[in-house]
Amino acid sequence: MANSARLARCQRIVDSASFRARGRQGISVHGRYFRIRAMDSQFRYPRLGLVVSKKVSKKAVQRNRIKRQIREVFRYSQGQLSDMDFVVFANPGISGETNGVLNRELMRLFGISQEKCQSQK
Repeated sequence: MANSARLARCQRIVDSASFRARGRQGISVHGRYFRIRAMDSQFRYPRLGLVVSKKVSKKAVQRNRIKRQIREVFRYSQGQLSDMDFVVFANPGISGETNGVLNRELMRLFGISQEKCQSQK
């Protein structure tokens, strides 16, 4: 994989304090396979945090596949996303679904979370 295909460190929520804060604050949007917590960011670009627990799948291979799918959808839609921080939680039952279904739900939830955040301003 080329380095250009990776999310840069500045595009990820990595330090535990800001990760916890974004996981508790902001607006929450729920879908069948994902829950997204979103809030305005001080940065000039959207950032992503991921939570895929062992409740989703006991196998690390499946959890990593789900994280790769989420990152790919985020990378694809970055141009349309506002300057917000998104923390995506995967729900149990996600591991058997197809990429297309998961991609559509994530895109829909990203859009709803942006609308909700902008309506709160």
